[in-house]
Amino acid sequence: MNTYQYVALGPTGTESRGRLSARDELELDRELEARGLLLTKAAVVATERSLAARRMHPDDLIALTNQLAIVSSAGIHIVEGLESIGARLPRARSRAVVTELVRNLRAGTSLSDAMDKQPRSFPVVYRASVRAAEASGALDVVLTRLARYMEWTRGIRATTIQALIYPTILFFALFGLVLVLLYFVLPRIIGLFPGGRAQLPFETRLVLGISDFLTGNWIALAVGAFALGAGYVLMRRSPAGARRLDAWILHIPKFGHVAGQIATSRFASTASVLQSAGCDVFTVLNVAGATCGNSALSAAFERASSSVRRGQTITQAFEQESLIDSMLVQLVSIGEKTGELDQCLAKLVAYFDEEIPRTVKRFLAVMEPGMLLVAGFVVAVILLAALLPIFELYETIG
Repeated sequence: MNTYQYVALGPTGTESRGRLSARDELELDRELEARGLLLTKAAVVATERSLAARRMHPDDLIALTNQLAIVSSAGIHIVEGLESIGARLPRARSRAVVTELVRNLRAGTSLSDAMDKQPRSFPVVYRASVRAAEASGALDVVLTRLARYMEWTRGIRATTIQALIYPTILFFALFGLVLVLLYFVLPRIIGLFPGGRAQLPFETRLVLGISDFLTGNWIALAVGAFALGAGYVLMRRSPAGARRLDAWILHIPKFGHVAGQIATSRFASTASVLQSAGCDVFTVLNVAGATCGNSALSAAFERASSSVRRGQTITQAFEQESLIDSMLVQLVSIGEKTGELDQCLAKLVAYFDEEIPRTVKRFLAVMEPGMLLVAGFVVAVILLAALLPIFELYETIG
């Protein structure tokens, strides 16, 4: 499937320009003829591969979902609604994604199948929810919940990024200060001593030795850092390696607790949406587990799904996995007993909505002073190394 930029003539001879998706120019000509237009010129502007690789902006996807929920609840035909919504989206790539959706719908494809052809624009949770909604006939309700879920995800991401801004700025500021002391202040102090380093205090010689080591071996250190980074990336790309890394992250003091809460909250939110959409329990566990953001927990949820297939309850399956949060296990147990699993999961999400920001603040309250203490110690050692020769020089002059 390609996207064409075309020029066509209307019944009165007026020129019309636009874009349209078609398999080839013959199909494009037929589509335009059905609209009363005569094709005069066409050029491919996007191939099938580029269309599949195109990604709708997250903000546009939220807007599309909210508006499509309103259109669906109002009884407007889905194709007409999508055409109207797509025309008002601010970004060209998002409009192109909606245009491709409309083209597939006109060809007789279901909405979920049309979204399957553009996986980068519509996440697996989104497509699974829409497919379940089509089967249950509650598309407007599911789309409304999907929009809330995506807004929640965006809020969590924004909270995390905002929490990391100050420590990042602090780290780079202190790193810059250390570089200034090592490479600008200390060399000038050495120039004050005609006898060279032999006359310098031990502390100053020690700091200068570390500086010389870093300067003289920067290539080897850079190669080592690159090798570590490459090893991390390769390990991340390996399913087994990614699971080991994520399991290790969950066991880091303080930070692991925050990471576990975020992953559990993402699982509960996704599972709540899928459960309320009418998806079966295996789809709920597998899809929600795969999108929780931690591969070690994803593997735990996948094992739990296999246990449920063997006849266990969800609660029993969760209790066998040590990585799964105990509060999630308790609420799932209540949900299974009352038959309101989606509501119990939604309550857990609401709890985490308040608890995660508090946990992040508590974590930062410990991390920031720790960073300041370490950085202060390093700066103090370097300053001491810089000031001791000056004091000795002053005593010698006096």
